[in-house]
Amino acid sequence: MTRVFRTPFLWLGQLVCGIPRPWKYFDVDGVMVNAYDILVKKRVCEKIESVGIHRFMSFDGFIMMDSGGFLFMKSRSLKVHPKDILNLYEHSSPDFGVVLDHPLSPQLSYSAIKRRQMRTLENTAYMLRNAKTSNPKLVPVIHGYSSGSAGWFIRKLGKIGDFFIYGVGSLVPSVFSQRGAKRLYNVIKVISYIRRRLSDKLIHVFGVGSTLTMHLMFYLGVDSVDSSGWRKKAAYGAIQLPGVGDRYITPKRRSKNYPGLSSSEKRLLDECECPVCRKHSIEELISSFKLRALHNAWVHQREVEYARKLISEGEYDNYVEEIFKKTIFYPFFEFAKKIKRRYKLSARLNAVKLQQH
Repeated sequence: MTRVFRTPFLWLGQLVCGIPRPWKYFDVDGVMVNAYDILVKKRVCEKIESVGIHRFMSFDGFIMMDSGGFLFMKSRSLKVHPKDILNLYEHSSPDFGVVLDHPLSPQLSYSAIKRRQMRTLENTAYMLRNAKTSNPKLVPVIHGYSSGSAGWFIRKLGKIGDFFIYGVGSLVPSVFSQRGAKRLYNVIKVISYIRRRLSDKLIHVFGVGSTLTMHLMFYLGVDSVDSSGWRKKAAYGAIQLPGVGDRYITPKRRSKNYPGLSSSEKRLLDECECPVCRKHSIEELISSFKLRALHNAWVHQREVEYARKLISEGEYDNYVEEIFKKTIFYPFFEFAKKIKRRYKLSARLNAVKLQQH
């Protein structure tokens, strides 16, 4: 079956046995699952390898499977071999499979960073060399905290092979995990550099949490992003609003650090056309994780569709500037705007036909 992969594109991060499943309520472009989440559940893994990930998830859209490198390292159990990941990919048949990578952390020494980069490159070469089929498409992951480091990594990948899509890891998650918003300046520089170096390739940025960050990435020419923020924010009592960002609606999370809904935002929520808001009150949204998660997923998906529309009409840049003007992140947008003009970058609208197995 042939499907069209349209960019900009969003992958909703999902646990393989997690609920809710947004695609049962409205159209979703893509889902990202995690190999770690599968491999640590033996019976689930056997079932997925038997019937395939699309059938197991009851989803016929695009599925990307992350290698779980970050989670294996976090649990201090990165004993999994790239052969194990490749075997899972070829039995479960996602559309895209991420190479087993070794993510970076800002606290690492230069030598530790280099060791992790080399291991990721070795795993990439192994998986490409030993792949028995072209399904899934393998996604290499570029790891580097500077343009020079990312450039070195891209040159090394070029000696391994040519890929349909290239991932960028470690960058965006480090900004928020370290509470260092100023790191966003560096993220913008590195992402724009990678976009220029791989001008004819699709680029995916891992770990984009909010719709605001998502728009910043698309604005710089990134083709796809993934986010599990729709679930995580819901679990903490937050909902997302188009062009606004996170708003915490559960009383226990309200403080000066967690803004609640303003009167205008309440009106925006009242006018929301998502399946949840059409049928349920804000009181029900406040009390239900499931409803908040579905609402958030819908907002994420609709924002991507709106971005495609605006890009096609030549109005996307104006929209992104307008939404960032309302936030504390506007200085970062202005920096991105200068970078974008200097290197003549643009948001990208693509439609690629892919054979789906």
